[in-house]
Amino acid sequence: MLSQEIEKHIQGATGKVAIVLKDLQKDQWIYELGGDDQIPSASIIKILIMVEAMKQVNEGRYDLNQKVIIEPNDKVPYSILSDLKTQEFTLLDVITLMIIVSDNTATNVLIDLLGFDRINKLARELGLEKTVLERKMMDEEAVKRGQQNKTSPRNMVHLLETIYRKKILNPELCELMLDIMKKQKDLEMLKRYLPEDLSIAHKTGDLLNLNHDIGIFYLPTHTFLLGVFVTEAVSNLTAKQLIGKVSKCVYDYFQTKETF
Repeated sequence: MLSQEIEKHIQGATGKVAIVLKDLQKDQWIYELGGDDQIPSASIIKILIMVEAMKQVNEGRYDLNQKVIIEPNDKVPYSILSDLKTQEFTLLDVITLMIIVSDNTATNVLIDLLGFDRINKLARELGLEKTVLERKMMDEEAVKRGQQNKTSPRNMVHLLETIYRKKILNPELCELMLDIMKKQKDLEMLKRYLPEDLSIAHKTGDLLNLNHDIGIFYLPTHTFLLGVFVTEAVSNLTAKQLIGKVSKCVYDYFQTKETF
């Protein structure tokens, strides 16, 4: 059984592991562990920020082609935008960089543009009761004050599924968000042991001894949603390897279902 195969990989794992797996075609939960646990979101909360950005575009507040200026005081570590001399980007560029390379400067600029209140209001409207944006990226002072961005695996499943089923915004904007997530550059977690050309619309999260990855897998005859969340790991490497092993196990299961 798939559940037994998954549990083989997580037995003896250091830290806390949460897993959510849903067959999107059958609208059926397949496996869940710790789905309702509230955990530090790390960068997967950027999916919510992207949705709010697209929502405000849909409302006419902003345009995807409008210019966004990156000021020197906007720049933070772990950011391509911080390393470039170019200061002017389209809003779509900024959203894309926030997702595909998890750019922190792009994220903070978007938080300023969209507003904390509006982002958190969207979470409440969507029923994401355990998801909250409390601070910007790389804000060490906020961390010292105990402010932390949080979510739960089930909240993230619901958010991704509303995009997939095009219930959250118009079909064009939902498809655009999925296309952006399919361009995700990280290959060290869900895609670690999988074919490089496999299409996954996903977003990662990474903090010290914490790694998350959640995404929609597009196989030839199956579409499923898998999220693996590891906190309090002994190292980021072991967390990434565990995520990769669970992902490979699930991928092999669906491949077998296709064959037989």
